[in-house]
Amino acid sequence: MSEKRGLNGGPYQYDDYGTVDKQPIIDQEELSSEGGIEMSAKAKTPVPQEETCFFRDGERRIDFILVYEEELETKSSNSEVVKEGKWRQKFIKNLRKVGLEIEEENVQSQKKITTFIKLHAPWDVCCFYAEDLCMRAPLQIFDKKSNAHPNPSNNWSGKILKMLRIPNMMAEDVPNKPLDYYTCAFKKSKLNRFLGSDNHDTYFSITQRGRIVWEILATTAYGKRKHAEIGVERLLEEGIYKAAYALHDGTFEKPKQPIKHEELNDRQILYEYWARWGKWFKYQPLDHIREYFGEKVGIYFAWLGFYTAWLLPASIIGVIVFLYGVFTMASNVPANEICNSGETFKMCPICPENIGCPYWYISDVCIYVKISYLFDHPGTVLYAVFTSFWAVTFLEYWKRKNASLAHHWDVLDFEEEEERPRPEYVVKAPAYEKNPITGVKEPHFPERARLPRIITGFAAITIMKEWCFEKPFIIHELLEIGWEITSHD
Repeated sequence: MSEKRGLNGGPYQYDDYGTVDKQPIIDQEELSSEGGIEMSAKAKTPVPQEETCFFRDGERRIDFILVYEEELETKSSNSEVVKEGKWRQKFIKNLRKVGLEIEEENVQSQKKITTFIKLHAPWDVCCFYAEDLCMRAPLQIFDKKSNAHPNPSNNWSGKILKMLRIPNMMAEDVPNKPLDYYTCAFKKSKLNRFLGSDNHDTYFSITQRGRIVWEILATTAYGKRKHAEIGVERLLEEGIYKAAYALHDGTFEKPKQPIKHEELNDRQILYEYWARWGKWFKYQPLDHIREYFGEKVGIYFAWLGFYTAWLLPASIIGVIVFLYGVFTMASNVPANEICNSGETFKMCPICPENIGCPYWYISDVCIYVKISYLFDHPGTVLYAVFTSFWAVTFLEYWKRKNASLAHHWDVLDFEEEEERPRPEYVVKAPAYEKNPITGVKEPHFPERARLPRIITGFAAITIMKEWCFEKPFIIHELLEIGWEITSHD
């Protein structure tokens, strides 16, 4: 098995992992002496120093930002500071080897310097990782006459209101509805068959570019691979980087001058028609949410809205059952007998009397008996039966809704394509084996390598289990000793 120089600067077994034919993204001649892409010192169109989503040249979009802070008074000889600096330098160097373009901005205050590292993924890098991540790419417009395919999912509330001929206040027309396309897995070798491939600047959406850069950040090494020193997530946990985030596409506020709704950007549309308190009763623009945030976030909010809507009938029935308990509380015989017993029935202490637990009367729990009746009366039995049927019905209808959205967004095989091994697992795996289901070679631990890990994990679980079983007896013995000491005193 041959090893080649990987995208993140370390040895990567290209011949055995993934579904894409691995090849160098950036020619070696384009790499500088530091191993990265040399930045052009000539800016074609200088951009004013204001809020912008582009590099200083005004052409390259900022796909991701890394942030770290350095104290001005910290001694440079501090071993911890030196180690963090070396990790950052190696991490940035490996990012350049992948092909990312980097630009830095420093902001100095009285006590510290904050550095913002701007990252941009060139066209070749985006194509490589889009194919490796099995991203979907548009082939053709679904319906050219209407310019957009309507959302196939129907709202049961809209159907009921239409049958009753009542105006639907929850419906709203949202401008710039995303177009619907036939899509397939992206292949660079068939680039000319995809729509918009001639425009390298706008072909990949902001969401896709952010996903590509995050994949690079998550799989780039900053230290020794045998110690699993890889990925930006661990750097964030260690505090070496303070933040890692992608930028939004423009401001969410509408411009002061009058503007047509069709001229708003995606973020402004979501804010005006979705992310506002005044829109809580409106249907969610799921197509716009999916277009801006991606399919995962779109499915999440679809489930959240669907679940909230289905809670309405359950809550109405629940309120009716609760009111039934309130109105029938006065006729509850056990509660009346307990509350009217006075000092007739004297109860034993709940703990030994010599440590301060007094005798008590059963009438003292009158208020608790009444409260428990509100949630434990004949009506709650019927409500439990209703809830069981409601839960099953909700689950089945959500499956239909989910399948409808998955077909509409062309992500029916989303889980199979999205599931990727963790970077820490990849770097520690000693071998690669062919997955019998997908046919793709993946990192694999042989049984001989797995056995020590299984034994170690089993031993740790056994020790914890024994401790959990023994802990109550230990506490009981300590309490017994304490009681005996108290009684002797």
